[in-house]
This record gives sequence, structure tokens and C-alpha cells, in this order.
Amino acid sequence: MNILFFKLTIIPLVIGLITLISRKWGNRVGGVVGSMPWVAGPILVFFILEQGKDFGIRSIPGILMGIIALVSFCYCYALLSKRMKWLPTLLLSYVAFALTALVLDAIPLTIWGIYGLALVVITIALYYFPRPSVGQAAPSRAKPPKYDLLFRMLVATLFVLAITGLAAILGPSWSGVLTPFPILTSILAIFNHYLQGSTAAITVLRGIMIGLVGFTTFLFLQAFLLHEFSVVVAFLIALVVNAVINLVSSRVWG
Repeated sequence: MNILFFKLTIIPLVIGLITLISRKWGNRVGGVVGSMPWVAGPILVFFILEQGKDFGIRSIPGILMGIIALVSFCYCYALLSKRMKWLPTLLLSYVAFALTALVLDAIPLTIWGIYGLALVVITIALYYFPRPSVGQAAPSRAKPPKYDLLFRMLVATLFVLAITGLAAILGPSWSGVLTPFPILTSILAIFNHYLQGSTAAITVLRGIMIGLVGFTTFLFLQAFLLHEFSVVVAFLIALVVNAVINLVSSRVWG
């Protein structure tokens, strides 16, 4: 079946599902669930289908670097959301992502080195992650803006179309770095920040951070599993590992 059809259907469904989960079970659960490879996983599959398995495997170190940059985004947004409105907070957090990615791209690291660095950075960031402000009044916006769910789906789908469409130009390294670009994370953070204040934004971002150990491990395993197994088997094995790590991480950091 046409790859474009999958791009136009899978991503909107995933975004809609995560949004509904967050609304039903709360921001922390929504954050942990949102940290699963719902966007990065399909993007990696599209890399493989359109550019070849070797391209997909060579993009993985870049994806791991992008995850470290994502940590910078989450920490920066959580910190600044206490003092700023959503737009300046978002823009400065994007700057943090970009600067981190540029610095890491200049450092020669093996796949093991990047994975180890990512785990250390995630752990330190969780330990020092900003806490919600006690007694802070939430904005009086009881309902999400009209068509917000459709907007979330559209933004995420356009991002996937852009990053996979430009993959041949960007090459595996920078295609990988941009794969974890905080599109889904931004959507969750912005709407929670706008509707419920910084406390909700920090809560959902902390949930995402808790799930990043499993997310990072999922992608790290692909560098080895894709050499030995089909894409389906490699993803299923890594998804099980990801889910187990998320359960453990939720108990440790939750």
C-alpha cells in the first residue's frame, strides 16, 4: 500500500490517541505514554522503506543525539514556563534544542557513547527537574480551543512529511537528529501550559522525561536488531523492552 497513505493516517491516529489518554488519565500518564516511539518509530520505518535499511541504521546515532537535545528542550521549557507565557518559552526551548544538537554533532561519539551519555543526561535532568509552583493559580480556560485536536494532528503529520521528504537531502545523521524534534512534546506542553498553567506543563514534561529511558533504549536496540531481524520483529522486541523500562521508570521517578 502507498507509503504516503500510512503517513497521512498513522500519525494523526497516534496524536489523537495520546491526546485522549492525557485527558482521561492525567498529564503524567499522558507524558509517559507520549514518550513512546509513536512518531520517531514510524519515521525510522519510513526512512527504511524510502531510503533503505542501511540509511535507517545510520540515522540511529543522530536520533540518540536528538534525544539528548530533546532533554534540553524539556528542561528549558519546564524551567521557563514558571515565568513566561507559552510562546517565548517555546521559542527559547527550541533554541536550547538546536544548540545542544549542534554541540553534540561536533563531538565524535560511538553508538555506545551516545547511548551512555543520553542515559546520564536523562537521569541528571530528572533529578534536578523543575518542580511545579505551589499554590499557583491556573488560567481560567476550562475547555481546549476549538479544533485543537485537528490542529495537533495536522502539525505532527506535516512534520513527518517534511522530515521524511527531506531525508535524502539531510542525510542519515541530521535526519536522525531532527527525528526526535519536539513536535509531539511541544503540542502537549503548549496546550497544557496555555489551558492549565505551568504546573500542568511541568507535569506532562516530567512524564515525558520519565519515559525517555525506554524510548532511548528502543532506538539504541534498533542499531543491532535491524541487522539481524526484519523491521517488524526488531520493533516488537524493542517495544517490549521499552514498555518494561517505562513501568520501572514510572515506579522509580513517579
